[in-house]
Amino acid sequence: MSEFSNVERPAVFPVCLCIDVSYSMAGPPMAAVNEALPEIKSAVKSDPATGEIARLAVVTFSDRAKAVLPLTDIAYADMPVLSPEGGTNFDEGLRASGDALRDGIKGLGKGSAYHQPVIFFISDGEHNAGVDWTHTRNQITSRDDKYGAQIVSFGFGQANRDAIQRVSTGFAFFTDESDPGTAVREILRTVLRSIRTTSSSFSSATGGALSVPLDGTKLTQLPLDQRTVN
Repeated sequence: MSEFSNVERPAVFPVCLCIDVSYSMAGPPMAAVNEALPEIKSAVKSDPATGEIARLAVVTFSDRAKAVLPLTDIAYADMPVLSPEGGTNFDEGLRASGDALRDGIKGLGKGSAYHQPVIFFISDGEHNAGVDWTHTRNQITSRDDKYGAQIVSFGFGQANRDAIQRVSTGFAFFTDESDPGTAVREILRTVLRSIRTTSSSFSSATGGALSVPLDGTKLTQLPLDQRTVN
């Protein structure tokens, strides 16, 4: 790991995985998540350019949410082992993800620079709690908030395509892969590729941008909302 002072250290790229762990994720989907998390760590550890700037938090949500991994250097993270529980509450997951990013960025130290954070939201179900999750989504993505994040959302299985699209800030995807374990592995491989390609883009002359490579996957990008003038 390179040594930098706060002034010399490259700007950090804060990322949060927001993962549905409701009971519908039991079996192959949860097993795939638990297999993929250490693989993400290994891949980043072998890629110094990404590891230099990417920082990862992991939030799980069901009826409630918790940050099972605070924002940390991926190469040195103790990856959590997840278990299924409860129902599906998007509001809890989104709120906890925003908090994890905000707390983690504040913990970088005074004068530390960072790129706009990104939440990768993954669900196989539909929000079934009696609260409107869109208010929290709008809060944590507000352009007026210096911690405001972009959200890339992924749906599979019984997820509601419209809800998956509305969670996102522009990048929303759905896989028609019939095997749920394979679907999860494909999504998390895409997340890893996105972290790597986005991280590498920050060294470009244009300053970089969020990138989600889809080549070789069965993921379909969902269309953005269309609006009309009243």
